[in-house]
Amino acid sequence: MPIKKHINLNQGCFLNPENKQIVVNLASEYILNVITQELKNRYSPETQENILDESSKVLPNFVFQELLQRQQQVVDINIDSLIVVSCQIAEAEVDDLGFNLNVEVHFVVGDTKCQNHFRANQIVLWSNIWGDEEQPFDLEDELGEQFWTIYQIQLLFDEKEQQTIELELSQTDDYAARLEFYPSLKGFSPSIVTFTNNDL
Repeated sequence: MPIKKHINLNQGCFLNPENKQIVVNLASEYILNVITQELKNRYSPETQENILDESSKVLPNFVFQELLQRQQQVVDINIDSLIVVSCQIAEAEVDDLGFNLNVEVHFVVGDTKCQNHFRANQIVLWSNIWGDEEQPFDLEDELGEQFWTIYQIQLLFDEKEQQTIELELSQTDDYAARLEFYPSLKGFSPSIVTFTNNDL
């Protein structure tokens, strides 16, 4: 009987032997705290000024003008008024570098003139799920051909008995947002206003 190698995944992750999926333990409160802090940092006057300064050096003029117009929509923000109203995981993926969690978040923030702004951010959270350098070879033994094609992952939220994985911010994109009414759903749903339909 062959001896199986031990699979070394970082704390907060393990391989489910039944369906060959990598299980990642996540804490909802921790994700919300990370995202909220990132939004407050991003919309601070100092950060907004730095973003415009750096963008003016690398972006084409028409893209920079669009960015400038959007930034002017949210001047004099009162950061303490920020409230996250919707936080949805759009996609989760695992590759040879780590674990990516793509989150779409909608929030309301007020300015010093008591006007509220409805905004959206697409935020990518990243974490290293591999335990050591030999991990990919151990995982290949368990997953076979699947190791070279796609990793299947299973998200487990708020599992108190398991240690949750640590996440860090790797990317964030800012958008205006709006509420659209969907008759079939009999309700409103938030949506992102992209660069191409900003004039709608």
